Order: sequence, then structure tokens, then C-alpha cells
Amino acid sequence: MHILIPVWFHGFDSIMYFISSIIGFILSFYFYKIYSISNEKRHLYLYLGFLFLSMGLLILSITNLFSYIALSNCRNSCLLGITDNVFSFEDFSYLTYFGLSLFAYVMFLFAYRIKEFKFSKFFIIGFLAYLIVISILLPFNEEPRVWHSYHEYFHLVSLIMMGFLSFRNIINYIEKKSLGSLLVMVAFFFIFLFHLFHIFSFISGWMYILAHISMMTGFSALLLMVLRVKK
Repeated sequence: MHILIPVWFHGFDSIMYFISSIIGFILSFYFYKIYSISNEKRHLYLYLGFLFLSMGLLILSITNLFSYIALSNCRNSCLLGITDNVFSFEDFSYLTYFGLSLFAYVMFLFAYRIKEFKFSKFFIIGFLAYLIVISILLPFNEEPRVWHSYHEYFHLVSLIMMGFLSFRNIINYIEKKSLGSLLVMVAFFFIFLFHLFHIFSFISGWMYILAHISMMTGFSALLLMVLRVKK
């Protein structure tokens, strides 16, 4: 399935990825400071999760910007070598982003696991085993593997993980009824929508745009939460 990206929007997505990565690094720094005080593994997982997620988003931002500049300068007189370099760089960068993001989401799963139930631990371990099996089997497909080939797999797996995290934060908000828990719930829900819209980005270019708006909304909610706590 091909991803429909509006021509006029190409370039704006790089800015959105960059802003989200900066917010993620701020969150990572914030949770590292908390972990240095509390020494709780939950805060360590959140620190690592946001750190790796931000690294992935930053790589994606640089990649999209590089692709936008290269193809804009290229116009109709593209040399095959230039386009080959652009797409090879894209493949490597997107696959790196997929890996870093999945690692970050696994860290979030460990942070929000249900301590009272041993099942949650077995669920996470089983899910990790599933990811390993999928990553081994996919390259044996006879079709040429580029980052577009992994796109739907990545977002489908991420959707499941974000669905669990959104559900946990909905429960957390129902129990606490605080503004902070509301902002976190909204943040994870919109990141969930980011992956959901991406899955359907083959239908319309607006799905791709809505995905990035959802991502920015989610990260903005997290930034508001941090600023509120700092006050």
C-alpha cells in the first residue's frame, strides 16, 4: 500500500517531527531528574522511552528535510545517483526510527505495567518475542524491502502498544481525576491516533496530515503537563 502525502505538506512534517523531538528530549531530561531523586524503575523506563523516541523523531526530521531539499533542487533534471542516495538514506533512517520507536514503546509498557498481575510481565515478554519473530520473517519476503514495506507493520504494532497505554492512562485518570493525569491520557490517546491515521494514509492525503496533527497535539499535552509540574 502506498502512502498518500500532499505535495504542499511535504516539508511541514519535518518541522513537526523536529518540534516533537525537542519536547521529547525535555520530557526525557525531566524524568531523568525525577529518577535521580526517586531511584524508581518506572521513571527510568520513562526516561529511556522518551530519549529513544526523541532520537527516532529527530532522525526522521533530518531525513525528511534532506529528502525535501534534494528533490526540490532536483526538479526534472534528477540524476539517478542522487535519487538513489536519497532513497537509500530514507530507508536506513526510517528503519532506524521504527526500531527506536518500538524500543521506546516497550519501555513505556514496562513503566505502565500492572504490578499486581504477573500476567502483564508475561504479556510484554510474549509481545517482544512476537516482534523478534516478525523482524526475522519479514526480510524473507520475495518482494524488495524498502521502508514503505514495513510501514503498515510498524504502525499496526505501535497501535496495539499505544492502545494498551491509552487504556492504562484512562483508568489512571478515572482514579485520580487530576489535570496532570488528564493531560497524560490525552497525550497517549493522540499518539494512538497518530498511528491509526498512518495506517489509513493510503486512503487520502488528509489521513497523513491528521496523523501529524495528532502527534503534535499529543506531545503538546505532554509539554503542558511538564510545565504544570515544574510550576
